[in-house]
Amino acid sequence: MSIQNRFNSLALKIQDSTSGLSPRDRKFLLFLVCFAGLGALSASVVWMNSSLKNLAGQVEYREDSVRNAQLMAMEFQTNESRANEIAAKLEEHKGANLSAHLEKAAQAVGIPDRLDSVKESSSSNMGDLEEKLYTASLSKLSLEDATNFLYEIETSGFPLVVQSAKFKTRVRAKEREIKLTLSIAAYSLADTEGGEG
Repeated sequence: MSIQNRFNSLALKIQDSTSGLSPRDRKFLLFLVCFAGLGALSASVVWMNSSLKNLAGQVEYREDSVRNAQLMAMEFQTNESRANEIAAKLEEHKGANLSAHLEKAAQAVGIPDRLDSVKESSSSNMGDLEEKLYTASLSKLSLEDATNFLYEIETSGFPLVVQSAKFKTRVRAKEREIKLTLSIAAYSLADTEGGEG
């Protein structure tokens, strides 16, 4: 049976069913059918809009996830290259002596006789790294000597961190002298044998 025949058959059944109704009832039935059709159409539009919003939300969530993954990948690459640089510096200074390094820095800025002492205070392992804490004292410095020395040790590439610096000033023979006490953390690979950092 073709579609045309089915439609005609359905139209005849509807006509037969409504033939016993009064014109008023037919209008009312037509109104109800139209109202139900509009209601179904409205419901389907609302459902489609809701589905589209859900899909748009999922797409936005996935886009955010992809952006976050890309940012994390970039951060990982940056951190990996930084870690490789740090590992290279640690390897370069493997077995190096912090006391000797500080003496060399004092000599470089012209104050080799003013480095009073370098003492190790503690040592601890942090995974693959070994951290050693030192206290270094320098005396009879000018402010320029102190800042030059700090700049020299901080920019030398030696794996150390100046954790604190205490400046004590006193005037002697109308000249200001500074006593500098540094707390320094020096790092080396944990499997390093010998050497101070």
